[in-house]
Amino acid sequence: MKFIDLSESKYYMIRCSDWSVIIEAADETEACTEALNKMLEKYGKHLKLSSVMISHHLEPDAIEEDYDDLISYHSVSRMLANAGLHDLSSNVKLVFGA
Repeated sequence: MKFIDLSESKYYMIRCSDWSVIIEAADETEACTEALNKMLEKYGKHLKLSSVMISHHLEPDAIEEDYDDLISYHSVSRMLANAGLHDLSSNVKLVFGA
């Protein structure tokens, strides 16, 4: 088990297909890109992907009314392109059409 202090840095929960990770990053785009890189490094061709990634900015004192503002949706093909994985990005775009 690992404990994180949400007041010291920005953390995001990233979800895609059947996996999720918590990652420290400057913004949600960087978090999604880094999560994809790390998961591809670990699982390679066995990593499951969907057309969308969900990022949830973790806040120490999230108020229920603001909860939806902390969640964003991202195109997996765009995040793969952002990571420099253009061939894989094109294949994902072809399969999902997005």
